[in-house]
Amino acid sequence: MISKEDNRGALLFEEKHMIAIMLFLLDNGVSRKIDLYNGVSPNPRMPDKLDALEYHGMIVQDLDKISRSTLINLTEAGRQVAEHLRSVNRIVYGN
Repeated sequence: MISKEDNRGALLFEEKHMIAIMLFLLDNGVSRKIDLYNGVSPNPRMPDKLDALEYHGMIVQDLDKISRSTLINLTEAGRQVAEHLRSVNRIVYGN
């Protein structure tokens, strides 16, 4: 039997919009936080979701000192996970 601890990495993505965030960043590369909100969701909990993804090593959030925008990008681990998520999408929807 698989324990809950064995699945905890995958459980991160059960929360709404987590997969959409990862796929958005995979498709768009480094993005401003506002572009991510506009492209995925203006959900008021988005900052918490981004913080959780950063805590788990999926993304980095950096302040652009010139524009004062928060820039978000996938880490290498995040890119690998996002590519697997895209593969699941292709398997399920056949494209």
